Amino acid sequence: MTKRLSISMFVDACGWEVIRSRPWFLNDLTYRRRVKSVFGYSSACVPAILTGKLPNENGHWSTFFYSPATSPFRPLRALGALPSSIVDRGRIRSALSKALAKAYGYTGYFQIYNIPFDTLQRFDYTEKRDIFQPGGISDSESIFDYLTERSIRYHVSDWRCPDDHNFDSLRRAICSGRTQFAFMYTAHLDAVLHDFGKESPQVDKLLGAYHTKVQDILRLAEGHYDEVRFALFSDHGMCTVTRLVNLMPRIEQSGMKVGIDYTAIFDSTMLRFWFHTPRAEHQIRTILSDGNDGSWVTEADHRREGTYWGDSRFGNGIYLLNPGVLLCPSHMGTKPLAGMHGYSTEHADSYSSLICNYTPDVEASSITDYYRLMREQADWAASSETETNIPTVVPLRDYRKVSLPR
Repeated sequence: MTKRLSISMFVDACGWEVIRSRPWFLNDLTYRRRVKSVFGYSSACVPAILTGKLPNENGHWSTFFYSPATSPFRPLRALGALPSSIVDRGRIRSALSKALAKAYGYTGYFQIYNIPFDTLQRFDYTEKRDIFQPGGISDSESIFDYLTERSIRYHVSDWRCPDDHNFDSLRRAICSGRTQFAFMYTAHLDAVLHDFGKESPQVDKLLGAYHTKVQDILRLAEGHYDEVRFALFSDHGMCTVTRLVNLMPRIEQSGMKVGIDYTAIFDSTMLRFWFHTPRAEHQIRTILSDGNDGSWVTEADHRREGTYWGDSRFGNGIYLLNPGVLLCPSHMGTKPLAGMHGYSTEHADSYSSLICNYTPDVEASSITDYYRLMREQADWAASSETETNIPTVVPLRDYRKVSLPR
């Protein structure tokens, strides 16, 4: 009986343009592809990877969707009367987020950011369950459901943990000799790219560390298994920020009232509106005209990208900033960043990268194809064993919880 292991390593923000100028990165792995991402942030990209479906098929796009009737944030309305100098501090918001997640039993990534409390009460939250566990995706089966249903023994790293911990847990899973499929998630590169930009020596340093660790992992795996397949992929890349814009005052000083004329969420690269009156829609679309700052996303754009919902839960008017333009301040934060993602999927910096030590049968053209690639990997690893297997997830109970950007 041949022992096989498949490893899928998900490196957040390791886009094609990030590695294209660094041909030394995993240069012994010759299968390399540029792959189109999906429109949105990681809250859209990651579920698309895990399910193989576009956002309007799996139910996940932005973390916040308009639903006043089901909003779990209505008890926070009273906090809106407190000075913003207190309630908008990062530590206060982080503490509130942790308290709410615990109170409601949320296991997924949860953060209320700097969204005003009088706005927050009109929204519900998408990622209430851990999407890296079976049953974590709202409207679709994920790779973890697939593995569990087929009794494929797997290991999955914990997205709450630092990279070093997750590499250690992967090594333990390999040394056990029982794992057939391993899913490794790393988030640190995304943080470095946001802080320093894709040309920074800090990126070279981190990718150099990943290069060494992957080589060590593969050598370790080859010592415990007869055959090893490895695939590294990302959700998106990172665009260099060239200009900051402060568009929020244009809307807030227009005389229109939140909750009466319109409701809005101001993300880092897009302004999402729910228009409550035709006059408000006309006025806002006039204030934010197509031009140097950005342009309005059309219904045709949404249908093409798989982000169209007939009930407009994620916005019935979205103003997308041009690549390199960052909304600052926004509801996501007040700190200028060196790099950002969440722009047009056609921009070079939006593309994902795929690197393998073998040639997959799946020809990936979109990050949704990574789901089929992982299924192929898992089925290949499990096909050499005929006994009935019990799915095994390596327990991760000794980690130190940290807050990582998504």
